[in-house]
Amino acid sequence: MNETKVDTPAKKSFVTNIEYAAQAVGNPASMRGLFAVIGGLLVLLLPQVSSALLQLILIVGLTLSAGSDVVYAIIGRRRFGKRGNRFLAFLRALATVVFLLLLLAAPYISNEGGEIRLSMVVAIVGLYVMVRGLIIVIHALGHKEATHRGIRITGGIAAICIGGLANAAPEPTTNTLIAGGAACAIVGGLVLVAWGFRLVETGNTKIDPRTASLPEVLWDWIRGSNVGNKRREELADTLYFENPGKFDKMSSWWIMLVLSVAIATFAVLADSTAVVIGAMLVAPLMVPILGLAGALVNGWSRRALQSALFVASGVVVSILLSYAFAAWVPVATALDTNSQITSRVTPTLLDMLIAVAAGAAGAFATVNSRVSASIAGVAIAVALVPPLAVVGVTLRAGNTDDAAGAFLLFLTNFVAIVIVAAVVFVLSGFARPRALRENPTKMIITVVPFIALAAVILLPLMLTSEGIVSSATKQRDAQAVVTDWVGDTEDLLVQDVTISDEEVTVSLIGSGDTPAVDQLQQALFEKLGNEVSVTVILTPVTTTHLPIPTG
Repeated sequence: MNETKVDTPAKKSFVTNIEYAAQAVGNPASMRGLFAVIGGLLVLLLPQVSSALLQLILIVGLTLSAGSDVVYAIIGRRRFGKRGNRFLAFLRALATVVFLLLLLAAPYISNEGGEIRLSMVVAIVGLYVMVRGLIIVIHALGHKEATHRGIRITGGIAAICIGGLANAAPEPTTNTLIAGGAACAIVGGLVLVAWGFRLVETGNTKIDPRTASLPEVLWDWIRGSNVGNKRREELADTLYFENPGKFDKMSSWWIMLVLSVAIATFAVLADSTAVVIGAMLVAPLMVPILGLAGALVNGWSRRALQSALFVASGVVVSILLSYAFAAWVPVATALDTNSQITSRVTPTLLDMLIAVAAGAAGAFATVNSRVSASIAGVAIAVALVPPLAVVGVTLRAGNTDDAAGAFLLFLTNFVAIVIVAAVVFVLSGFARPRALRENPTKMIITVVPFIALAAVILLPLMLTSEGIVSSATKQRDAQAVVTDWVGDTEDLLVQDVTISDEEVTVSLIGSGDTPAVDQLQQALFEKLGNEVSVTVILTPVTTTHLPIPTG
């Protein structure tokens, strides 16, 4: 019996979807986006290749920069970029040549592997960026007639901070640059691919996808993502305290803030993680922070000032309330062993990355009503009120160092959310395309200070991260050395290994004799790279056994 093959709707749909996807990514712009996504993923998956590529990019970039400045200083003509002071260009070229020579000599100074050389490269480039930033600041301060002095000064300060960060903590900076660049490539590539799908679906574009540049495609995406004035005002009604019902909105916000601070303070004093999560859910501080980001990208000066005042006043009230609550509420656990406090007084780079992801999710959930239910998870992830409660509690206890660390955590969350939410608001269409097109300088002026503040905050975060990673690495290495030193004997058991800057303490349990301690000290020196004193504590094991009584 002959069988007749029939294309089912599912098969037709599958074939249609394949053709649709091929057409969407077939234009050059979407292909570049696809390659950017693949490249970003490869960078994250192949760190060694990424390190070598970064060195090559730095060398080529510095060479081109030095050559451009030398040509401009001699003939006074520039093919790319704006014209400026020729003597300043000569100074930049001279500094670039010096640092380029140091960069080329770095691999020969150290022969301990590519990772060490790359760290030296980043440290040298950080010093170079500091010098460039200092030149920009001095030039902007000395020439009052220079255009956009505020942006130049702020940008120069940001360059000094970033360069100092790279010089002080080169290895974490290297990892951050590689991962951050890869993440930007992935996000930008996904935008280009999504633009290709939108182009196939709507055909609404004013540019030729075969010849369009990346800025043109991004601008076309922003223009096509415009949510419209009606939807924009609906979102503004949820982010800003305006009529109608202005008083009710403000009073509700303050009531929820006071209650969330009370819950967070009591939870911190009781060392209760579950109750702290409850405080995160009801905390309303996320609203004015997102409102500030939305006002910055839309050019709403009054709304930006209102949101900033609400954030500032909310921070002050939260700290004062937690301080007052801690004055009379009994403390359930000691503050130095309280997990809710110790986990928030030493923020690291990981905390900023969490805030970046949570801020992006919060901004996207605000614009997109289909995922608005996820905003509760964002509140839990970013944790704005608990760090402020820790500030008040530790100030009451007289521990200013812990209070400063907890406030740094809040400041990290705040700055990261503002910056990334502003980017998401632009890409998702909440920002007005007309305002972005007609007054881009104003947008840059309002966002640059937050970028400079983020650069300042990154320095202690990365130094803390480097210290934690270094301590964990030394602890792991010392543990491995001690385990090898003890060997497979059943008479000795390693109970604990603690390491400080210049001392290693080993606690053993057993009845046998320990191996030679000088051998352990030598092995630790070879593994850790520095001389350490060694203390071995042996606790004898005494076993008493009574048989079952008879009779």
